[in-house]
Amino acid sequence: MNTIAISDLLFPAFEKYMLRALPETFGMEFFVEFGPVEYWRALLPQFNIQSRAISLHGPCVTVNLANPDDTQYLSRYEKDITFGKEINAHFIVVHTNEQWSGNKEDVQNLVIERLQELDKLAQKINGPRLAVENVGLLTNNLFNESEYLELFTKFPNIVSLIDVGHANVNQWNLPHVIQTLNEKIIAYHLHDNNGKKDQHQPIGTSSINWTELFKAINTYSPNATKVLEYANGTFKSMDELLQHLNAIESLMTKK
Repeated sequence: MNTIAISDLLFPAFEKYMLRALPETFGMEFFVEFGPVEYWRALLPQFNIQSRAISLHGPCVTVNLANPDDTQYLSRYEKDITFGKEINAHFIVVHTNEQWSGNKEDVQNLVIERLQELDKLAQKINGPRLAVENVGLLTNNLFNESEYLELFTKFPNIVSLIDVGHANVNQWNLPHVIQTLNEKIIAYHLHDNNGKKDQHQPIGTSSINWTELFKAINTYSPNATKVLEYANGTFKSMDELLQHLNAIESLMTKK
């Protein structure tokens, strides 16, 4: 399986209807944090979710696993994992942290404990896989390259989602990361940037070496879902997006 998916970050809020024209050969990823379950239960059937690969982006604004005062993370994820099971989502994206402060090692240990809790919860519900994303830019990067790789030796069930844009800003050696984690990587968030800011630009418009990157992806994690996580406003119509996808097709299948 070589699934390409589109994040609803591209066509947010009231423009999301454009995604209804996306061919069923493409998957979709939804930021379920920004609406109650009832909203998503009514909305998602419009996107033919039973006929395509679906993933959910877990909470990244209302939940912060690195904040010891956050007491709602478990109940929030329970709702999302349960809903993910209901719609047969393939995985749910988990952020290790948003902003954090204090002793780095202590905060890391707190996050690891909470990931262990979420892992047990996901196993109990028997829902989608938990896909831990590399998040945090520069000084806000709680787990550096080697520490992020180490995380996946601690959890037998949790898998990796590599955000290529974040890794580029943090100057990670992406081919090495991909080769090390290989099929532990369930998906990628693909977007470009200038190496300084998290810009969520289209593939091939800035500083990332996509030829080298796709060679590594297709060699070591060929079954991983490739989620285009472009920022809203990048494309004004579905036709523009499909033209872009056609233009980068040969690049995305590079071996």
